[in-house]
Amino acid sequence: MPNIAVAPMKNWISTLSGRFIGTTVYPLWTLRSHPTYLSYRRRFERQQYMSKQSLERLQLRQLQALVHYAYRYCPYYRMRMDRLNITPLDIRDLSDMQSLPVLTKSAIQDYGTDLLSRKISENKRVPNRTGGSTGSPLHFWVDRERFDSRRASTDRHNAWAGLRPGDWYAHLWGAVLDTGGVSGVAKLGIREKLLYRSLLLNTSSITESDLQEFLALLRKYRPRHLLAYAQSAVFFAQYCQENAISDVHFDSIITTAEVLQEDQRTLLEETFSAKVFNRYGCREVSVIASECEYHTGLHVNADALYVEIEEQPGLPLGYGRVLVTDMLNRSMPLIRYEIGDVATWAEDQSCPCGRNLPLLATIEGRTTDFIYLPDGSGVSGPALTLVISSMTDIRQAQFVQKQDGSVLLYVIPRSGFSSETILSLRKRLEPYLRNQVALDIRQVNEIQKEQSGKYRFVISEQLRVLEKIS
Repeated sequence: MPNIAVAPMKNWISTLSGRFIGTTVYPLWTLRSHPTYLSYRRRFERQQYMSKQSLERLQLRQLQALVHYAYRYCPYYRMRMDRLNITPLDIRDLSDMQSLPVLTKSAIQDYGTDLLSRKISENKRVPNRTGGSTGSPLHFWVDRERFDSRRASTDRHNAWAGLRPGDWYAHLWGAVLDTGGVSGVAKLGIREKLLYRSLLLNTSSITESDLQEFLALLRKYRPRHLLAYAQSAVFFAQYCQENAISDVHFDSIITTAEVLQEDQRTLLEETFSAKVFNRYGCREVSVIASECEYHTGLHVNADALYVEIEEQPGLPLGYGRVLVTDMLNRSMPLIRYEIGDVATWAEDQSCPCGRNLPLLATIEGRTTDFIYLPDGSGVSGPALTLVISSMTDIRQAQFVQKQDGSVLLYVIPRSGFSSETILSLRKRLEPYLRNQVALDIRQVNEIQKEQSGKYRFVISEQLRVLEKIS
Protein backbone atom coordinates (compact mmCIF):
# COMPACT_ATOMS: atom_id res chain seq x y z
CA MET A 1 0.00 0.00 0.00
CA PRO A 2 1.52 3.39 -1.01
CA ASN A 3 2.62 5.74 1.74
CA ILE A 4 0.25 8.72 1.34
CA ALA A 5 0.97 11.89 3.36
CA VAL A 6 -2.18 13.13 5.05
CA ALA A 7 -2.46 16.66 6.46
CA PRO A 8 -3.37 16.79 10.15
CA MET A 9 -7.15 16.89 10.59
CA LYS A 10 -7.00 20.03 12.76
CA ASN A 11 -5.10 22.02 10.10
CA TRP A 12 -7.40 20.74 7.33
CA ILE A 13 -10.49 21.84 9.24
CA SER A 14 -8.91 25.22 9.97
CA THR A 15 -8.14 25.77 6.26
CA LEU A 16 -11.59 24.65 5.18
CA SER A 17 -13.36 26.89 7.67
CA GLY A 18 -11.24 29.83 6.58
CA ARG A 19 -12.18 29.28 2.95
CA PHE A 20 -15.82 28.86 3.88
CA ILE A 21 -15.81 32.09 5.87
CA GLY A 22 -14.01 34.02 3.10
CA THR A 23 -16.23 32.78 0.28
CA THR A 24 -19.59 32.43 2.05
CA VAL A 25 -19.94 33.89 5.56
CA TYR A 26 -18.07 37.13 4.91
CA PRO A 27 -19.90 37.98 1.63
CA LEU A 28 -23.27 37.23 3.23
CA TRP A 29 -22.39 39.46 6.20
CA THR A 30 -21.34 42.33 3.93
CA LEU A 31 -24.59 42.06 1.96
CA ARG A 32 -26.45 42.64 5.20
CA SER A 33 -24.23 45.16 6.98
CA HIS A 34 -22.38 46.77 4.03
CA PRO A 35 -24.73 46.35 1.04
CA THR A 36 -22.56 48.25 -1.47
CA TYR A 37 -19.28 46.61 -0.40
CA LEU A 38 -19.10 44.04 -3.20
CA SER A 39 -19.67 46.60 -5.96
CA TYR A 40 -16.94 48.83 -4.52
CA ARG A 41 -14.60 45.85 -4.14
CA ARG A 42 -15.04 44.86 -7.79
CA ARG A 43 -14.55 48.48 -8.84
CA PHE A 44 -11.38 48.95 -6.79
CA GLU A 45 -9.90 45.67 -8.04
CA ARG A 46 -10.35 46.89 -11.61
CA GLN A 47 -9.32 50.51 -11.08
CA GLN A 48 -5.97 49.75 -9.45
CA TYR A 49 -4.69 48.68 -12.89
CA MET A 50 -6.04 51.68 -14.81
CA SER A 51 -3.54 53.71 -16.81
CA LYS A 52 -2.20 56.84 -15.14
CA GLN A 53 -4.16 59.02 -17.57
CA SER A 54 -7.42 57.12 -16.95
CA LEU A 55 -6.90 57.31 -13.19
CA GLU A 56 -6.32 61.08 -13.34
CA ARG A 57 -9.48 61.52 -15.44
CA LEU A 58 -11.42 59.51 -12.85
CA GLN A 59 -10.01 61.66 -10.03
CA LEU A 60 -10.87 64.88 -11.84
CA ARG A 61 -14.49 63.77 -12.41
CA GLN A 62 -14.88 62.78 -8.76
CA LEU A 63 -13.24 65.99 -7.48
CA GLN A 64 -15.37 68.22 -9.70
CA ALA A 65 -18.52 66.46 -8.48
CA LEU A 66 -17.38 66.76 -4.85
CA VAL A 67 -16.53 70.47 -5.07
CA HIS A 68 -19.87 71.23 -6.77
CA TYR A 69 -21.65 69.26 -4.05
CA ALA A 70 -19.76 70.91 -1.18
CA TYR A 71 -20.35 74.42 -2.58
CA ARG A 72 -24.07 73.76 -2.94
CA TYR A 73 -24.82 71.90 0.30
CA CYS A 74 -22.10 72.82 2.84
CA PRO A 75 -22.18 76.42 4.15
CA TYR A 76 -18.50 76.35 5.14
CA TYR A 77 -17.23 75.66 1.63
CA ARG A 78 -19.56 78.21 0.04
CA MET A 79 -18.32 80.84 2.53
CA ARG A 80 -14.63 80.07 1.96
CA MET A 81 -14.88 79.84 -1.81
CA ASP A 82 -16.95 83.04 -2.09
CA ARG A 83 -14.35 84.89 -0.03
CA LEU A 84 -11.65 83.73 -2.45
CA ASN A 85 -13.85 84.45 -5.48
CA ILE A 86 -13.69 80.80 -6.53
CA THR A 87 -16.52 78.76 -8.05
CA PRO A 88 -16.75 74.99 -8.70
CA LEU A 89 -16.41 75.75 -12.41
CA ASP A 90 -12.84 76.89 -11.76
CA ILE A 91 -11.78 73.28 -11.12
CA ARG A 92 -10.87 72.32 -14.69
CA ASP A 93 -7.71 70.39 -13.96
CA LEU A 94 -6.18 68.53 -11.01
CA SER A 95 -3.74 71.40 -10.47
CA ASP A 96 -6.71 73.73 -9.93
CA MET A 97 -7.32 72.03 -6.60
CA GLN A 98 -4.44 74.14 -5.25
CA SER A 99 -6.65 77.22 -5.53
CA LEU A 100 -8.99 75.84 -2.86
CA PRO A 101 -8.27 76.60 0.82
CA VAL A 102 -6.63 74.03 3.08
CA LEU A 103 -8.96 72.49 5.67
CA THR A 104 -7.32 72.40 9.10
CA LYS A 105 -8.26 70.46 12.21
CA SER A 106 -9.05 73.70 14.01
CA ALA A 107 -11.46 74.67 11.20
CA ILE A 108 -13.32 71.39 11.64
CA GLN A 109 -13.54 72.03 15.38
CA ASP A 110 -14.74 75.63 14.89
CA TYR A 111 -17.09 75.14 11.91
CA GLY A 112 -18.18 71.52 12.38
CA THR A 113 -21.90 72.00 11.76
CA ASP A 114 -21.28 74.27 8.75
CA LEU A 115 -19.19 71.49 7.20
CA LEU A 116 -22.11 69.07 7.38
CA SER A 117 -24.07 68.46 4.21
CA ARG A 118 -27.58 69.90 4.22
CA LYS A 119 -28.65 67.11 1.85
CA ILE A 120 -27.63 64.02 3.86
CA SER A 121 -30.15 63.00 6.50
CA GLU A 122 -28.96 61.93 9.95
CA ASN A 123 -29.94 58.31 9.42
CA LYS A 124 -27.52 58.09 6.47
CA ARG A 125 -24.46 59.33 8.32
CA VAL A 126 -22.47 58.06 11.30
CA PRO A 127 -20.55 60.14 13.87
CA ASN A 128 -16.87 59.36 14.36
CA ARG A 129 -13.92 60.92 16.11
CA THR A 130 -10.17 60.73 16.45
CA GLY A 131 -8.40 59.60 19.60
CA GLY A 132 -7.21 63.11 20.37
CA SER A 133 -3.44 62.57 20.34
CA THR A 134 -2.92 66.34 20.61
CA GLY A 135 -5.30 66.57 23.56
CA SER A 136 -8.24 67.75 21.46
CA PRO A 137 -10.35 64.99 19.78
CA LEU A 138 -11.74 65.73 16.33
CA HIS A 139 -15.41 64.95 15.64
CA PHE A 140 -16.59 64.24 12.10
CA TRP A 141 -19.29 62.42 10.13
CA VAL A 142 -19.10 59.63 7.55
CA ASP A 143 -21.71 58.33 5.10
CA ARG A 144 -22.99 54.87 5.91
CA GLU A 145 -22.15 53.90 2.34
CA ARG A 146 -18.64 55.32 2.75
CA PHE A 147 -17.98 52.66 5.39
CA ASP A 148 -18.73 50.07 2.68
CA SER A 149 -16.12 51.57 0.33
CA ARG A 150 -13.64 51.95 3.20
CA ARG A 151 -13.91 48.25 3.98
CA ALA A 152 -13.49 47.42 0.29
CA SER A 153 -10.35 49.59 0.12
CA THR A 154 -8.92 48.02 3.27
CA ASP A 155 -9.56 44.49 1.98
CA ARG A 156 -7.85 45.37 -1.31
CA HIS A 157 -4.77 46.64 0.51
CA ASN A 158 -4.79 43.67 2.91
CA ALA A 159 -4.80 41.30 -0.06
CA TRP A 160 -1.50 42.78 -1.26
CA ALA A 161 0.01 41.35 1.93
CA GLY A 162 -1.81 38.04 1.48
CA LEU A 163 -4.41 38.73 4.21
CA ARG A 164 -7.92 37.91 3.01
CA PRO A 165 -11.33 37.53 4.69
CA GLY A 166 -11.44 34.22 6.54
CA ASP A 167 -7.74 34.24 7.48
CA TRP A 168 -6.77 34.26 11.13
CA TYR A 169 -4.53 37.20 11.99
CA ALA A 170 -2.89 38.58 15.11
CA HIS A 171 -3.82 42.16 15.97
CA LEU A 172 -1.60 44.40 18.12
CA TRP A 173 -3.57 47.59 18.59
CA GLY A 174 -3.69 50.44 21.09
CA ALA A 175 -6.60 52.66 20.12
CA VAL A 176 -9.40 52.53 22.70
CA LEU A 177 -11.86 53.63 19.99
CA ASP A 178 -11.14 50.36 18.13
CA THR A 179 -10.68 47.98 21.04
CA GLY A 180 -13.77 49.14 22.89
CA GLY A 181 -11.79 49.81 26.04
CA VAL A 182 -10.69 46.19 26.31
CA SER A 183 -7.34 45.88 28.06
CA GLY A 184 -4.94 43.01 27.54
CA VAL A 185 -6.03 40.07 25.38
CA ALA A 186 -9.58 40.30 24.01
CA LYS A 187 -11.75 37.24 24.53
CA LEU A 188 -12.68 35.28 21.43
CA GLY A 189 -16.41 35.49 20.87
CA ILE A 190 -18.55 34.05 18.08
CA ARG A 191 -17.87 37.03 15.78
CA GLU A 192 -14.10 36.69 16.20
CA LYS A 193 -14.21 32.96 15.46
CA LEU A 194 -16.73 32.98 12.63
CA LEU A 195 -16.17 36.35 10.96
CA TYR A 196 -13.31 38.64 11.98
CA ARG A 197 -10.76 35.88 12.79
CA SER A 198 -8.72 38.30 14.88
CA LEU A 199 -6.56 37.59 17.95
CA LEU A 200 -6.43 40.99 19.64
CA LEU A 201 -3.91 42.26 22.16
CA ASN A 202 -4.55 45.82 23.32
CA THR A 203 -1.06 47.32 23.43
CA SER A 204 -2.00 50.53 25.24
CA SER A 205 -1.13 48.70 28.47
CA ILE A 206 0.50 45.27 28.51
CA THR A 207 1.46 42.99 31.39
CA GLU A 208 3.66 39.90 31.37
CA SER A 209 0.56 37.72 31.80
CA ASP A 210 -1.08 39.43 28.79
CA LEU A 211 1.91 38.52 26.62
CA GLN A 212 1.89 34.93 27.85
CA GLU A 213 -1.83 34.60 27.15
CA PHE A 214 -1.35 36.13 23.70
CA LEU A 215 1.49 33.72 22.91
CA ALA A 216 -0.74 30.82 23.91
CA LEU A 217 -3.38 31.97 21.41
CA LEU A 218 -0.77 32.40 18.68
CA ARG A 219 0.44 28.86 19.25
CA LYS A 220 -3.09 27.50 19.21
CA TYR A 221 -4.44 29.26 16.11
CA ARG A 222 -1.16 29.87 14.22
CA PRO A 223 -2.34 33.01 12.36
CA ARG A 224 -0.38 33.64 9.15
CA HIS A 225 -0.57 37.42 9.41
CA LEU A 226 0.11 40.18 11.93
CA LEU A 227 -1.58 43.61 11.77
CA ALA A 228 -0.06 46.01 14.25
CA TYR A 229 0.93 49.45 15.37
CA ALA A 230 4.52 49.66 14.13
CA GLN A 231 6.09 50.21 17.55
CA SER A 232 3.86 47.58 19.16
CA ALA A 233 5.14 45.04 16.65
CA VAL A 234 8.73 46.10 17.43
CA PHE A 235 8.07 45.77 21.17
CA PHE A 236 6.66 42.27 20.68
CA ALA A 237 9.63 41.25 18.51
CA GLN A 238 12.07 42.49 21.16
CA TYR A 239 10.15 40.57 23.83
CA CYS A 240 10.36 37.39 21.75
CA GLN A 241 14.08 37.81 21.18
CA GLU A 242 14.88 38.58 24.81
CA ASN A 243 12.92 35.54 25.98
CA ALA A 244 14.27 33.17 23.29
CA ILE A 245 10.80 32.68 21.75
CA SER A 246 11.48 31.34 18.26
CA ASP A 247 8.31 29.44 17.35
CA VAL A 248 6.12 32.43 16.40
CA HIS A 249 6.14 33.06 12.65
CA PHE A 250 3.97 34.91 10.13
CA ASP A 251 3.76 35.10 6.36
CA SER A 252 3.26 38.86 6.44
CA ILE A 253 3.26 41.74 8.91
CA ILE A 254 1.24 44.89 8.20
CA THR A 255 2.57 47.82 10.21
CA THR A 256 0.68 51.08 10.50
CA ALA A 257 -0.21 54.06 12.74
CA GLU A 258 3.44 54.92 13.52
CA VAL A 259 6.64 55.56 11.58
CA LEU A 260 8.56 52.34 10.87
CA GLN A 261 12.35 52.59 10.57
CA GLU A 262 14.39 50.30 8.30
CA ASP A 263 16.26 48.70 11.20
CA GLN A 264 12.90 47.96 12.81
CA ARG A 265 11.65 46.38 9.58
CA THR A 266 14.73 44.14 9.61
CA LEU A 267 14.11 43.21 13.25
CA LEU A 268 10.51 42.17 12.51
CA GLU A 269 11.37 40.19 9.41
CA GLU A 270 14.22 38.32 11.11
CA THR A 271 12.29 37.62 14.31
CA PHE A 272 9.08 36.37 12.68
CA SER A 273 10.39 35.11 9.30
CA ALA A 274 7.87 37.37 7.59
CA LYS A 275 7.74 40.14 5.01
CA VAL A 276 6.73 43.55 6.34
CA PHE A 277 4.11 45.62 4.50
CA ASN A 278 4.08 49.20 5.70
CA ARG A 279 0.77 51.11 5.66
CA TYR A 280 -0.32 54.71 6.10
CA GLY A 281 -3.78 55.80 7.16
CA CYS A 282 -5.85 57.78 9.63
CA ARG A 283 -9.26 57.49 11.20
CA GLU A 284 -10.67 60.44 9.22
CA VAL A 285 -10.19 58.83 5.79
CA SER A 286 -9.11 55.23 6.58
CA VAL A 287 -6.35 53.62 4.44
CA ILE A 288 -4.28 56.20 2.56
CA ALA A 289 -1.44 54.10 1.13
CA SER A 290 0.13 50.64 1.46
CA GLU A 291 3.08 48.67 0.18
CA CYS A 292 2.44 45.97 -2.38
CA GLU A 293 4.40 42.75 -2.81
CA TYR A 294 7.29 44.59 -4.51
CA HIS A 295 7.85 47.14 -1.70
CA THR A 296 8.81 49.97 -4.09
CA GLY A 297 6.86 52.51 -2.03
CA LEU A 298 3.34 52.92 -0.69
CA HIS A 299 0.56 52.86 -3.30
CA VAL A 300 -1.96 55.63 -2.63
CA ASN A 301 -5.64 54.68 -2.41
CA ALA A 302 -6.06 57.10 -5.31
CA ASP A 303 -9.45 56.00 -6.63
CA ALA A 304 -11.01 57.01 -3.29
CA LEU A 305 -8.61 59.70 -2.05
CA TYR A 306 -6.80 62.58 -3.72
CA VAL A 307 -3.45 63.14 -2.00
CA GLU A 308 -1.24 66.22 -2.32
CA ILE A 309 2.17 66.86 -0.77
CA GLU A 310 2.65 70.58 -0.35
CA GLU A 311 6.19 71.73 0.38
CA GLN A 312 6.65 73.92 3.44
CA PRO A 313 9.39 76.26 4.72
CA GLY A 314 11.72 74.55 7.18
CA LEU A 315 11.27 71.07 5.70
CA PRO A 316 13.95 69.33 3.61
CA LEU A 317 13.64 69.52 -0.18
CA GLY A 318 10.93 67.17 -1.45
CA TYR A 319 9.23 66.91 1.93
CA GLY A 320 5.81 68.44 2.40
CA ARG A 321 2.65 68.41 4.47
CA VAL A 322 0.07 65.82 3.46
CA LEU A 323 -3.29 67.12 2.19
CA VAL A 324 -6.05 64.56 1.59
CA THR A 325 -9.40 64.91 -0.14
CA ASP A 326 -11.90 62.11 0.48
CA MET A 327 -13.68 61.90 -2.87
CA LEU A 328 -16.40 59.50 -1.67
CA ASN A 329 -17.73 61.00 1.58
CA ARG A 330 -20.58 63.50 1.29
CA SER A 331 -21.81 63.80 4.91
CA MET A 332 -18.89 66.03 5.87
CA PRO A 333 -16.66 66.56 2.84
CA LEU A 334 -12.97 66.75 3.72
CA ILE A 335 -11.37 68.76 0.91
CA ARG A 336 -7.61 69.40 1.04
CA TYR A 337 -7.61 68.27 4.65
CA GLU A 338 -4.29 68.79 6.43
CA ILE A 339 -3.77 65.61 8.44
CA GLY A 340 -0.67 66.90 10.18
CA ASP A 341 1.81 64.49 8.59
CA VAL A 342 4.93 64.99 6.47
CA ALA A 343 5.73 62.74 3.49
CA THR A 344 7.61 62.50 0.19
CA TRP A 345 6.69 61.14 -3.25
CA ALA A 346 8.73 58.29 -4.71
CA GLU A 347 11.07 59.44 -7.46
CA ASP A 348 10.20 56.41 -9.60
CA GLN A 349 6.42 56.15 -9.96
CA SER A 350 6.51 52.81 -11.78
CA CYS A 351 6.05 49.50 -10.00
CA PRO A 352 6.53 45.93 -11.31
CA CYS A 353 3.13 44.99 -9.85
CA GLY A 354 1.41 46.84 -12.70
CA ARG A 355 -0.67 49.07 -10.46
CA ASN A 356 -0.59 52.72 -11.47
CA LEU A 357 -1.70 54.04 -8.11
CA PRO A 358 0.77 56.83 -7.14
CA LEU A 359 3.66 55.89 -4.87
CA LEU A 360 4.70 57.60 -1.64
CA ALA A 361 8.36 57.08 -0.74
CA THR A 362 8.29 57.73 2.99
CA ILE A 363 5.96 58.88 5.70
CA GLU A 364 8.17 60.97 7.95
CA GLY A 365 5.58 61.36 10.70
CA ARG A 366 3.60 64.27 11.98
CA THR A 367 4.63 67.89 11.64
CA THR A 368 5.05 67.66 15.41
CA ASP A 369 7.60 64.88 14.81
CA PHE A 370 10.19 67.50 13.84
CA ILE A 371 12.51 69.49 16.05
CA TYR A 372 12.65 73.08 14.86
CA LEU A 373 15.79 75.17 15.36
CA PRO A 374 15.93 78.96 15.89
CA ASP A 375 17.30 79.46 12.36
CA GLY A 376 14.02 78.07 10.94
CA SER A 377 15.36 74.67 9.88
CA GLY A 378 13.81 71.39 10.94
CA VAL A 379 15.32 68.08 12.04
CA SER A 380 13.13 65.08 11.20
CA GLY A 381 12.47 62.17 13.54
CA PRO A 382 13.81 59.60 11.03
CA ALA A 383 17.11 61.51 10.90
CA LEU A 384 17.37 61.34 14.69
CA THR A 385 16.64 57.62 14.75
CA LEU A 386 19.95 57.08 13.00
CA VAL A 387 21.59 58.43 16.15
CA ILE A 388 19.77 56.02 18.45
CA SER A 389 19.41 52.84 16.40
CA SER A 390 23.09 51.87 16.45
CA MET A 391 23.47 52.40 20.23
CA THR A 392 22.97 48.95 21.75
CA ASP A 393 22.88 50.31 25.32
CA ILE A 394 19.63 52.22 24.66
CA ARG A 395 16.31 50.36 24.56
CA GLN A 396 14.03 53.23 23.59
CA ALA A 397 14.15 57.01 23.36
CA GLN A 398 11.87 59.99 22.85
CA PHE A 399 12.65 63.61 22.00
CA VAL A 400 10.33 66.31 23.37
CA GLN A 401 10.81 69.90 22.26
CA LYS A 402 9.45 72.20 24.95
CA GLN A 403 7.63 75.48 24.34
CA ASP A 404 10.81 77.47 24.99
CA GLY A 405 12.62 75.55 22.24
CA SER A 406 14.75 73.36 24.51
CA VAL A 407 14.89 69.61 23.90
CA LEU A 408 14.28 66.92 26.51
CA LEU A 409 15.52 63.45 25.57
CA TYR A 410 14.01 60.55 27.54
CA VAL A 411 16.07 57.36 27.41
CA ILE A 412 15.22 53.83 28.59
CA PRO A 413 18.60 52.16 29.18
CA ARG A 414 19.83 48.69 28.36
CA SER A 415 22.72 46.86 29.97
CA GLY A 416 25.92 48.87 29.62
CA PHE A 417 24.27 52.29 29.78
CA SER A 418 26.54 54.79 31.57
CA SER A 419 27.77 58.37 31.64
CA GLU A 420 29.81 57.49 28.56
CA THR A 421 26.57 56.73 26.74
CA ILE A 422 25.27 60.22 27.53
CA LEU A 423 28.50 61.82 26.31
CA SER A 424 28.28 59.77 23.12
CA LEU A 425 24.65 60.84 22.63
CA ARG A 426 25.52 64.51 22.92
CA LYS A 427 28.37 64.12 20.45
CA ARG A 428 26.17 62.27 17.95
CA LEU A 429 23.38 64.86 18.22
CA GLU A 430 25.65 67.87 17.82
CA PRO A 431 25.60 67.84 13.96
CA TYR A 432 21.79 67.90 14.05
CA LEU A 433 21.07 70.38 16.86
CA ARG A 434 24.18 72.49 16.10
CA ASN A 435 24.25 73.93 19.63
CA GLN A 436 21.15 76.01 18.82
CA VAL A 437 18.94 74.49 21.53
CA ALA A 438 19.52 73.31 25.09
CA LEU A 439 19.53 69.50 25.44
CA ASP A 440 18.57 67.69 28.65
CA ILE A 441 19.00 63.88 28.69
CA ARG A 442 17.00 61.96 31.32
CA GLN A 443 17.07 58.26 32.14
CA VAL A 444 13.55 56.78 32.67
CA ASN A 445 11.95 53.37 33.13
CA GLU A 446 8.98 53.99 30.83
CA ILE A 447 7.95 56.33 28.02
CA GLN A 448 4.31 57.30 27.98
CA LYS A 449 2.22 56.67 24.87
CA GLU A 450 -0.26 59.10 23.32
CA GLN A 451 -3.95 58.95 24.27
CA SER A 452 -4.45 57.16 20.94
CA GLY A 453 -2.13 54.38 22.12
CA LYS A 454 0.65 55.42 19.74
CA TYR A 455 4.30 55.96 20.58
CA ARG A 456 5.91 59.16 19.22
CA PHE A 457 9.67 59.30 18.74
CA VAL A 458 9.67 63.11 18.50
CA ILE A 459 7.09 65.48 20.01
CA SER A 460 7.09 69.23 19.53
CA GLU A 461 5.06 70.95 22.23
CA GLN A 462 5.65 74.24 20.41
CA LEU A 463 3.54 73.12 17.46
CA ARG A 464 0.87 71.59 19.69
CA VAL A 465 0.30 74.98 21.27
CA LEU A 466 0.00 76.51 17.81
CA GLU A 467 -2.49 73.79 16.78
CA LYS A 468 -4.75 74.61 19.73
CA ILE A 469 -4.76 78.39 19.19
CA SER A 470 -4.78 78.47 15.37
